[in-house]
Amino acid sequence: MIFKRFMHKQDRKYFRQRVESCVETILELDQRLGDGKIKPEIVDQFRRLRDSLQYVTDDSVDEKDINRIEEATNHLLQEVKRLVGENERISLYEGLAH
Repeated sequence: MIFKRFMHKQDRKYFRQRVESCVETILELDQRLGDGKIKPEIVDQFRRLRDSLQYVTDDSVDEKDINRIEEATNHLLQEVKRLVGENERISLYEGLAH
């Protein structure tokens, strides 16, 4: 049973990392695209989420909440792709691709 509790705690750690990944992806994309490409209200919400993550405990993270954040991130990425165009590639990272 100890192993099961350890795995549960590890899963929660990954939940938090998943949220952080979504937030950083959107904020970096906003910087790459430039001002006004993503609605400022949306960017502000992701900034507030990033700032509040420091106060979130691993035990308070719920799978349903994580899924909603990931779905919202994916939806926003699809909208950006549609608006920017299929052929234009935007890299979030500088340097050579592997």
